[in-house]
Amino acid sequence: LIHGVNNEVERATGCFACHGTVVRFDGEGRPVPGTWPNVGVGRANPDGTLGSCTSCHTRHAFSVVEARKPEACDQCHLGPDHPQIEIYNESKHGTIYHAEGDAWSWRTDDMRWMAGRDYRAPTCASCHMSEAGDVAGTHDVTERLSWELQAPLTIRPENFAPFPAPLSWREEREKMEAVCMQCHSSGWTGSHFINLDRVIENYNENYYRPVQAMFARLHEAGVLSDDSYFDERLEWEFYEFWHHEGRRARMGAAMMAPDYAWWHGFYELKHRYGTFMEEAERSLRSGRDVRFDRIPGTLEE
Repeated sequence: LIHGVNNEVERATGCFACHGTVVRFDGEGRPVPGTWPNVGVGRANPDGTLGSCTSCHTRHAFSVVEARKPEACDQCHLGPDHPQIEIYNESKHGTIYHAEGDAWSWRTDDMRWMAGRDYRAPTCASCHMSEAGDVAGTHDVTERLSWELQAPLTIRPENFAPFPAPLSWREEREKMEAVCMQCHSSGWTGSHFINLDRVIENYNENYYRPVQAMFARLHEAGVLSDDSYFDERLEWEFYEFWHHEGRRARMGAAMMAPDYAWWHGFYELKHRYGTFMEEAERSLRSGRDVRFDRIPGTLEE
């Protein structure tokens, strides 16, 4: 997206607000607008440190209570491409949280936060960050993941090129299973992950790979240009296929939200699949696709 689709203003107020900026100063030592203010979790700070604590523990309070609640995550983890908060709210975990959460113990004297004692259903922090029995707490939310659901083709975290996980997916799955089994039986937990693996195979083999193969064919035939991305309609269609509906189907299944797994996920994928393939075949016959000569708010303007 940064290569010609949006501009500095759009990135600063949209993308970088969550992903973080490289904070820079001008010649007089003042922060450069567009790089500051920023609380993006991936922020690169002037002192060389990485990250922004205030993404989850907002400044002046630095509250563990705030960070343990799902609302701490919903500024960024929402919307058409990563609707984790909407998925959580639909799940039974979210239902229980909204019904009972006001009565839970969010701050404890022994500094531990324990399922069953302090809360009855997990939040984002419970599953991905907090200590859970023998599973140590972490600020690395890539831990405990056995699939990279954000990627176009679902892969194992250790094979995710931008941020390869240091441990194998099996080790990380064991951690997540231990988190689940604080409340659920081993049978319940095991069946959930079997179902998730089936969802991943269904998405990868029946949806993504055929569309990706057609996308490659369009480039090989010269129907889609290689010099720029997002300047042709089918490039937008392909991107939204995996980046929107594809993610929703996988994330909905992972977090047990049936409406997102089906209606907002695989149902919409079927529609996009049919539309993309039909338009692709038509473009192959004609030798061209609809090309956008101008995209507003881009670097070229």
